[in-house]
Amino acid sequence: MTAPDSPGRVVIVGGGLSGLGAAVGLTSRGIHTLLLEQKPALGGRAYSFTDPTTGDTIDNGQHMLIAGYDRTLEFLGTIGTLDLLAIQPRPALLFHHPEKGFHWFRLPKLPSPFHLLWGVITFTLLSVSDRIRMLRAGLAIRRAEGKRMELLRGKTIEQWLDSVAQTAECKRSFWEPLAVSIMNEHIGQASAYLFVRSLRKAFFSGWQNSALAIPRVGLSELYVDGAREYIAQHGGTIRCGADVVAVLFDGVSVTGVQLRDGEMVDCRAVILAVPPNKAATLLPDKLLQDSSYAAIRNIAPSPIISIHLWFDGEVMDHEFVGLIGRTVQWVFNKKKIGGETHERGHVSAVISAAYDAVSCTNDELVGIALNDLRSAYPRLTREPTHAVVIREKRATFPVGPATEHLRVGQKTPVVNLFLAGDWTNTDYPATIEAALMSADRCVELVLNCIFSRKS
Repeated sequence: MTAPDSPGRVVIVGGGLSGLGAAVGLTSRGIHTLLLEQKPALGGRAYSFTDPTTGDTIDNGQHMLIAGYDRTLEFLGTIGTLDLLAIQPRPALLFHHPEKGFHWFRLPKLPSPFHLLWGVITFTLLSVSDRIRMLRAGLAIRRAEGKRMELLRGKTIEQWLDSVAQTAECKRSFWEPLAVSIMNEHIGQASAYLFVRSLRKAFFSGWQNSALAIPRVGLSELYVDGAREYIAQHGGTIRCGADVVAVLFDGVSVTGVQLRDGEMVDCRAVILAVPPNKAATLLPDKLLQDSSYAAIRNIAPSPIISIHLWFDGEVMDHEFVGLIGRTVQWVFNKKKIGGETHERGHVSAVISAAYDAVSCTNDELVGIALNDLRSAYPRLTREPTHAVVIREKRATFPVGPATEHLRVGQKTPVVNLFLAGDWTNTDYPATIEAALMSADRCVELVLNCIFSRKS
């Protein structure tokens, strides 16, 4: 049967961050919007839930943000949750080296690029000669515009680092931890082009942009709850548990979508804000005859594993630390970050690009996390009182020279069908920022489509 609400709406398939971003953008402009989400809850790959044993809020993964993520901060401001984000007053990253111990990489409040110059010079984890090499890399990043930027296409981060004379220790102690947190991929496979673009945004547009923006609440409270309320207040509709199985296509344009229970929903435009494997099942056959769209079936995701550990008493003195040369790359002190008031210690150990670890048992992963944590905090002799392991096997689309061409744009050859998601082509890595950038582009494309067809 046909849905009872009136046609003429825009349907968004998928309630992850790109779908929510598109719905917020469209409803803010008075466009009748219906968001359909297959799962019972919104958020996609950025959600949180309550651990039944401890009562603490757990995120499915630690999503690192920087203050330079303009679109993300604008989205949070729109939905009223920006104040739930704590932005560092001064950019700083803490690393622990297996032999050299703890070292800070701090950036002072100086005009660009002097803040970065001072930060590198005072980064005592590296030798003086390696710090000079890092300055050379920084100069290359600053100069990477136009043709210089285009020359990075087709190169891995490691190939680019070799071209700017970075040593193995530079790569191990700085570039690899930074790259894997941004790209969810190792430097030997990840795209130099996208990495350098990200670093330009983070480090060369003011010291403020380099500061970490740390959520003080769960991801669902940060991204989902305010968005749901905003969409409802502005006339939009959200339906969870609504599994779209087909996009209805008359040979020229999209006319609606079909749900698994047989319900047909009419609309004047569709945004598919779903992962590439799901999009491939919904795109009209006309598009899948195009090799660029058929190829999205071949997009293989990169996994992220989060290991939550609870202890009797505090575990670490810091809010977070990057572990160099271990399996776990970053550890976050959830008690300090989230303001948990109980006496227990609670940390989250994150393994990005976790291809080798994703098949490990939960006990093995807990053991890996414990060993890596104790290598930085040897006084931690206690066993955890509770542990939760979360595997996001399809966490992000890892973009490298071999896969960059698989990203397609938000606009399709079908006049009223659009694609959103961090895996689509935004010229940035598959991050929350990219997901919301794709949503913005879809909103503009929908508006152009609607008003051009009316005229």
